[in-house]
Amino acid sequence: MKKYIYIFALFIISLSSCKKDEVIGGTAVQDMSGEWWVQLEVVDQEGEVLQPYSDDTYYSLSTYNTADNSNTQMWFDDNESFWQVKGKVNVNVADKTFSGDNVANQYYESNFSVTNGKILKDAAVGPVSKAVTDSISFTVTYDDDDDHLIYHFKGYHRTKFPGDDH
Repeated sequence: MKKYIYIFALFIISLSSCKKDEVIGGTAVQDMSGEWWVQLEVVDQEGEVLQPYSDDTYYSLSTYNTADNSNTQMWFDDNESFWQVKGKVNVNVADKTFSGDNVANQYYESNFSVTNGKILKDAAVGPVSKAVTDSISFTVTYDDDDDHLIYHFKGYHRTKFPGDDH
């Protein structure tokens, strides 16, 4: 009889030790998140291009989910590579658009606005690897810009090929 109790106990233990792995999902804004390389065009209030896009100069940008995993906001962070801005912008995940008016800057006391933010799936190519990746474009204005210039950015999602990094 003891033999059957031991076998039954081992059977119960083996069943209880089998548990399913949980499926780990992504974030609410995962299709809009990532590291980006962007180029800059500077325009004055009248629309005159003061500085055209340059093939040589790229700035780093990161977009990522908020702590509460909101599907209506994401962090917009230039990684202190251009104007030193970081703040939460509004997103439309279905359209892959983003914007923000008078966004509080987390790097220093100021505000910035983002308009015409758009991510296009597979619409860019890494400059060296030629890997297909997403494109990004947006316009930014800064409340502490005494010249009140308009900054247009365009770029691509980081491919992680060393030749495509700047």
